[in-house]
Amino acid sequence: MKNPFEKEDDKSLVIVAVSVGAILAGAIAYLYAKRTGFSLNKKVNEVIEEGSEHATDYLTKKVPHLKKKKTDLHEIEEIVKG
Repeated sequence: MKNPFEKEDDKSLVIVAVSVGAILAGAIAYLYAKRTGFSLNKKVNEVIEEGSEHATDYLTKKVPHLKKKKTDLHEIEEIVKG
C-alpha cells in the first residue's frame, strides 16, 4: 500500500526552470553584445594598439649584461692553490 504521508519529489521542475532561465539570459546577453559589439571592438582595438606601442618601447631598450669572466685552466689552478 502506498504511504499517503510521503511527499512527491519535484526537483525536476526546478532544474528545468533554472536551465531555461540560463538559456534565456545567455540569449539576451548575446543579442545585447551583438548590438553594441561594434563600438566596443573599436575601443578594445585602440587600447590594444596603444598597449603594444608601450610594450615595444620596453622591449627595445637593451640592458647591458655582465659578461662571464673567461679564465684558462692555468689561472684556475693558481687560484685554487692560492
